[in-house]
Amino acid sequence: MIMSPVVARVWPANTLISMAIACTLGVCPAAARAQTSPSVAALASLIVPGLGQASNGSYEEAAAHFGIFAVSLSTALHYQDKPDFLSDDVRYDDAGNREFINQTTLRRDFALRLATDTALYSSYSAYRDARQRDDRSYRTPAPKESLSDLALAPFSWKLLSRPTTFIPLALQAWAVSRSKGAYGIYRSDDVSTRDLHIYNVTANEFTAVGEEGFFRGFVNNEFSDRWGNGWGLVWSSLLFGVSHTGQGQAANAFQASLAGAYLGWMQQRNEFEIVEGVALHYWFNVLAGIAAIRNGGSAPLLSLSVSF
Repeated sequence: MIMSPVVARVWPANTLISMAIACTLGVCPAAARAQTSPSVAALASLIVPGLGQASNGSYEEAAAHFGIFAVSLSTALHYQDKPDFLSDDVRYDDAGNREFINQTTLRRDFALRLATDTALYSSYSAYRDARQRDDRSYRTPAPKESLSDLALAPFSWKLLSRPTTFIPLALQAWAVSRSKGAYGIYRSDDVSTRDLHIYNVTANEFTAVGEEGFFRGFVNNEFSDRWGNGWGLVWSSLLFGVSHTGQGQAANAFQASLAGAYLGWMQQRNEFEIVEGVALHYWFNVLAGIAAIRNGGSAPLLSLSVSF
C-alpha cells in the first residue's frame, strides 16, 4: 500500500499532511504553548523525526530517530544523483503495468522507504509516549505497542489465525494466484530475483509498522477521540487514501481509502491496538510484491539504455 515516488514528492507530502492534520485538530495556534501535547508531539516528529521525542524529554530516542532518518535520506539522495538512477518517466511504462528497476534505483528505494517510514513511526511513538503521560480524559485508550511489538506482529500466529486477518489474506493470495500477465517488475542485469524478494520482505516491514503506527495509532485514535469512532474512521481513511497515488504498485486513493477503513475498523474493534493491522498490512503488501516479481522478468538492455 506504499508508493515509492521520488524524494521531492514524498517529504513535502508528509509535511502537507501534517499541516492539514494540525489545522484540523486546531493545534496550530496552540503549538507555542502546548509543545508536549500528544498531537503536537506527533506532528513535530512527522516533520522532523525525533522532535516530538525531544519535546517529551526523551533525548536519546530523539537522537536515534533523527539519526536513522538523516542517514537514510542522505543515502537515498546519494543514489538518486547517480547517472543510472531511473526517473519516473523511464521507470514506469505508459500502460501502467510494468516497472523497470536497476541496482541504483533499488538501493534508493530501500533508503527512501526507511526514511519515510521512520518519520511515520516517530510520529506514532511521540504520540504514544505523550498520551501515556497525559492525565487528561480521553474516550480512546492510549496506544501502548512498542516497536518490537509492531515488528513481530506479522509473525504472530495468534494474530494471523484471526478470521479478520486470514480471510483478507486468503482473498489476496487467491487474487495473486490469478494475476499472471498483470503488473510486473522488470530487472536489469545487476538485480537478481533474490534481491527483489529481499527488498519485498524487508521494506514492507518498514511500511507496515510506519503506516499503521501513523495512520491508525495516531490519526485514527486521535480523530476517533475527538469526533467519535464513525467520523474518526471516515476522516482517517480518507487521509490514508489521499496519501496514495496509484503509481507503480501503490494502491490508488480509492483502494487505499477502503483499505484504511477496514484497518481502522479493525483497530477500533481491537480496543485501538494496531498489531493486527500491522500483520495484515505486511502480508498483503508482500503477496502483492511476490506477484509483481513473478509477473516481471529480466530487462538486460535496461542498464545500457539509460547510460546515454
